[in-house]
Amino acid sequence: MRDPDSDPEQAIVAGQPPAIRLERAGWRDLRGVAAIQKASFRPGLAYSLSGLSILSVFPGVVFLVARSDALPVAGCVIADRHRGNIRIMNLAVDPAARRQGVGTALLRGVEAAFPAGDIMLMAEEWNTGAQALYEREGYQRSGVAHDYYGKGRHGVSLKKARGPAGHRRIQV
Repeated sequence: MRDPDSDPEQAIVAGQPPAIRLERAGWRDLRGVAAIQKASFRPGLAYSLSGLSILSVFPGVVFLVARSDALPVAGCVIADRHRGNIRIMNLAVDPAARRQGVGTALLRGVEAAFPAGDIMLMAEEWNTGAQALYEREGYQRSGVAHDYYGKGRHGVSLKKARGPAGHRRIQV
């Protein structure tokens, strides 16, 4: 049996269905990620191809894609360190791959990339499916940001409090 700490990709997907693989987003993935963004978020909230291009090379940003047997890009997550915490700026799953463990794998990929520190994220108030996923993974509601997504569109802040790292940082 292989030691997950010796193989970063194995460590990221530990406990996940073998059909889901996480990798750093590459240039060839960005069009697929942009399509998922467009399918997942209303106009003005989805990252554009140019925005994704910048994030993919920005220092300190972890930008992962999930691959499945059925889809070359099944989802993505973009995270960084912000004010001493880990911030998930974006998580999106292709509509055809939802409820198949892709979102869970992406969240766990962020945890593997940043093994210490609290993780923060925001979800639209109406998006109870996303909130349920986050809560299953140990996130707790920490507040409401009024008009965060536009006038009358509130955001729910969620936070996962974590202790110090129990293992070395995994590079992804």
